[in-house]
Amino acid sequence: MNTQPPAIKRIVVGVDGSEPSAAALAWAITMASGMGCEIVAVYAIDYPVDLSLGFGPPAAAQYDPEWRAEIKRTFEEEWCAPLRQSGLPYRVMLEDGRPASVIVGAADSVDADVVVMGRRGRGGVAELLLGSASHEVALQSKRPVLLI
Repeated sequence: MNTQPPAIKRIVVGVDGSEPSAAALAWAITMASGMGCEIVAVYAIDYPVDLSLGFGPPAAAQYDPEWRAEIKRTFEEEWCAPLRQSGLPYRVMLEDGRPASVIVGAADSVDADVVVMGRRGRGGVAELLLGSASHEVALQSKRPVLLI
């Protein structure tokens, strides 16, 4: 009988409703099922881009309470539905900030053993020039990062 505690107790996964993040969530659920660990799903509301060009107040959706309530509902009820259906212990975190910073910060705050991220697949020169959340997380995190 194995009396050792699981090597991985907590997995942080970035969830944004995209196909790559759904694949990362599915992978995290499979991994957690085999180890009996907790999943922490994280969504970052990125800082708004000011499109007002200096004329009038910024009109970013991130400031609208109805939009925020809807994105929270979508994140928790739709994007994280596989977590609820899995029966695994999980929690959700929705925070303002750059996605990579929010995910790395969440992983540190919950003492995650691994971070799982979907990769959008831009790759090559575009990724080097433009960056991506998964690339930034892989560079910034002190924890192991699994890119799906």
